[in-house]
This record gives sequence, structure tokens and C-alpha cells, in this order.
Amino acid sequence: MTAKCWVCDESAQATCRFCGRFLCKDHASKHPYFLTVYVGENKTPKAIVVADAIWCGLCHPHPEPIPMPEIY
Repeated sequence: MTAKCWVCDESAQATCRFCGRFLCKDHASKHPYFLTVYVGENKTPKAIVVADAIWCGLCHPHPEPIPMPEIY
């Protein structure tokens, strides 16, 4: 069975990096994806980012980390 685009039901070519929806080339967008953030020299926060990660344009990635104290 072939995966279908979430928007138009055509054959999917990609998956949204943020929510996992399948997308065809016409409905795929690009959005930066932060792989990790760490503290570098002089206590400066730095990030490793993928500039053009596939994004569906339908989901809304949060601009800031969400606290999850319950996992400790």
C-alpha cells in the first residue's frame, strides 16, 4: 500500500518532520528544524539546525521548549 498525501490523496513523496503527515511534492513546505541546543564557549547557547526540513504547513511547531518536569 502506497502512502497518500494528507491534503490531496496523491502519492506521498515526503513526511513532515514535525508531525509525521505524508505529503506530495506540491504540498510539502520547508521549515528549520532544531536537532539540538547546547551551551558553547562563554556560556553562549548554540544550536544545530537543519535549514530546510520538510514541513506540512498544517501543524504548528512550538517556538520554545515545553517544560516537562514530570519525566524526572
